[in-house]
Amino acid sequence: MIENLTNLFTFVSGLGFFLYGMHLMSENMQKVAGPRFATMISSLTDNKLLGVVIGALFTALINSSAATTVIVVGFVNAGLMTLSQAAGLIMGANVGTTITSWLVSLTKIGESAKLFNPTFYAPLFVGIAVFVIVFSQREKFKTNAHIILSLGFLFMGLNFMKDGISPYSNSQIFIDAFALMSRNPILAIIVGMVVTAILQSSAASVAILQTLSMSGIVNRGSAYCITMGQNIGTCLTAILSSMGGNRNGKRAALMHLLFNLFGTLLFFIIIICTYSVFSSFYQSTIDTVDISIFHTGFNITNTILFYPISEFVVKLTKKLIPDAPLDPESENLSEKTLLILDKRFLEQPAVALANAKSEVLYYAKYVRKSVKRAIDLIIVERNDEKIDNIFKRETEIDRNNRILIRYLTSINKLSVTNKQHAEIEHLISMCSDIERMGDHAESIAKGAITIMKEDLVFSNKAINELTNIGNSTLETIDMAIECVDKKDMDIVNKVRFYEDTVDELKRQCHKVHMQRLASGECNVVSGIIFLEVIGNLERIADHANNMADYVYEEIKNN
Repeated sequence: MIENLTNLFTFVSGLGFFLYGMHLMSENMQKVAGPRFATMISSLTDNKLLGVVIGALFTALINSSAATTVIVVGFVNAGLMTLSQAAGLIMGANVGTTITSWLVSLTKIGESAKLFNPTFYAPLFVGIAVFVIVFSQREKFKTNAHIILSLGFLFMGLNFMKDGISPYSNSQIFIDAFALMSRNPILAIIVGMVVTAILQSSAASVAILQTLSMSGIVNRGSAYCITMGQNIGTCLTAILSSMGGNRNGKRAALMHLLFNLFGTLLFFIIIICTYSVFSSFYQSTIDTVDISIFHTGFNITNTILFYPISEFVVKLTKKLIPDAPLDPESENLSEKTLLILDKRFLEQPAVALANAKSEVLYYAKYVRKSVKRAIDLIIVERNDEKIDNIFKRETEIDRNNRILIRYLTSINKLSVTNKQHAEIEHLISMCSDIERMGDHAESIAKGAITIMKEDLVFSNKAINELTNIGNSTLETIDMAIECVDKKDMDIVNKVRFYEDTVDELKRQCHKVHMQRLASGECNVVSGIIFLEVIGNLERIADHANNMADYVYEEIKNN
């Protein structure tokens, strides 16, 4: 009894070391490679072959297809990537995830010579890494040390799992269980799905299967079907991450599931049709290297087969998850933002930041619409309904500001680079500037109330002047939004040019209007409102210019 408990504890601790090693590797590799990956996919075209390559390389680096697909779902959710682009990355992620099974196979390959077995060096990896983490002051060194530490934990975990399971190499229960799954491939697929869904990592569940195979108790038939089930189970993480997102994010997660389902169905049919002819082959034992070969072959074959029909799969997801009826007058800004900024994405800082930036840009566009409506209230047409609309939108603007800043602050507490810290701080400042634009739009709407109550009118000259400064203010906002999106120095200069134009127009309007007041050409109350409106527009342009200044700092520091 005690011996069995000891073996169980050894296996569980080994699994814990392995899972933590994978988590640590994924987290720190994302810290190193995540920003570069985001840059690569932001410039990615509909060249799916390039997407497959990038998806495979990035997944191999961070050692997690689940993490890659969550990132892809996040970027699709944020509108930074199309479903066609996501298709290539998802197929590539399926190929890249096989790197973990090959890492496990190294222990088998190295059995002939201890010096070539990575488990031999695992304690050394841990010792060196801890030494660097404790004594080094440089963030880059610590990040690299954490990656080395993760390798040490990963191989130590494999060794513990192997030691925990090896006493049962001749256990009849295990032999019977795998024989049963070999004869019942659907059961084996379900087992693979469930274990992977629980662990939320196909790489980890494949590693467990490989560890069991080291004891010679796993046959090929059950191993193949369990591996196929594991490829379906790994889709759960992306599906969960898409639950709170928009329809495109859900489609990306569904597309991942469909790719793996189709591949499993194909291989399942092949195994069923050939089992009776090659029963001795399927009943023979399998080792870690053979599992790696099948795992890799399965995913590469799926990618080759479904690459030509990926666009069909994209269209299928759109039919299965159709677009919702459009409501162009919907004002529920904060509800949309809460859906997009799902807390689950905080597990992937690069995704969380991309989503947050996308929402800040959407927030700015929403406020820009409020500014445009406020200007129209003064120079085009005003009524109670349109004025009330401005005030309702202002309530949404204030609430959304709090949501964005709270989420950005949460990201800032995560393991992000210094460059990302700076960008987050700038985005928080931008939110405050955007919120102040909404305040000034509300102030302009209050002027419209006075105009209605007093039944006031502006002269044609005043209307023309308000139109000119209003258009220049809107152009300043448009350029500021584009500047934040593209981080281009030429656009920064355009924002400054338009903001200077607004300043000059305000000076001219103020001077000319004072002359009209002095000559009695303009009503005093109308004149006061006119000056308040151009003052609010000038301050709106100042806040837009602040957004460009933050981008200028980022460009200068990089």
